[in-house]
Amino acid sequence: MTLRMEKVSKVFRDGPNEFKALDNVTLDVKEGEFIAVIGPSGSGKSTFLSTAGALLSPTSGAIMVDGRNIEKLSAKKKTMLRLEKIGFVFQSANLIPYLTVMDQLRVVNVLAKNKQRYETEEELLRHFGLGDRLKNFPSGLSGGERQRVAIARALINDPKLILADEPTASLDSKRGRQVVEMLAAEVRDRGKSGIMVTHDERVLDLCDRVLMMKDGQLVEAATVS
Repeated sequence: MTLRMEKVSKVFRDGPNEFKALDNVTLDVKEGEFIAVIGPSGSGKSTFLSTAGALLSPTSGAIMVDGRNIEKLSAKKKTMLRLEKIGFVFQSANLIPYLTVMDQLRVVNVLAKNKQRYETEEELLRHFGLGDRLKNFPSGLSGGERQRVAIARALINDPKLILADEPTASLDSKRGRQVVEMLAAEVRDRGKSGIMVTHDERVLDLCDRVLMMKDGQLVEAATVS
């Protein structure tokens, strides 16, 4: 399993008040599997994704990423785990406005000190149809192009786990579906594991499993063929 979560809970405290954002979540995600997590706002989806991606620490339970218990890692090693093993795709692409398309990927390799790359930045960008946008800044790209850059950036270090937070939210239905088709294909073709948090029910048929987050609990919502 690329990702294993065992009885994971996350409690936020505000003085005497407590809010359980995650409640005893257990999940296994295999290589080549692309999962959607749906649910109403405030159900715990974002907390779930941040906890799975080692951005938040659970209050209780265990999380394994590529066989490593992330709660036994120091803060520095957690940072390196995110750089080496986890690729993030955010709702608004989160590109750095003063970096070109090529440099969006290069900065990840510099931070990770990655000398043996799976693909060069240019090869990966051309794979996503961005060969004529290498020197463009984010302001010169369409919404769909920005999300394709974000996917390429998430893949540049050949991570095991891809986490996508509402990747279609800022796109129309056609471009949104194209982005999810790309994500699903990359997960399956490259043997990754993928989790997508989404409100967009029009793309759920592209996923292997659909799970629902409700009041901090994760349950099977449907089986997608």
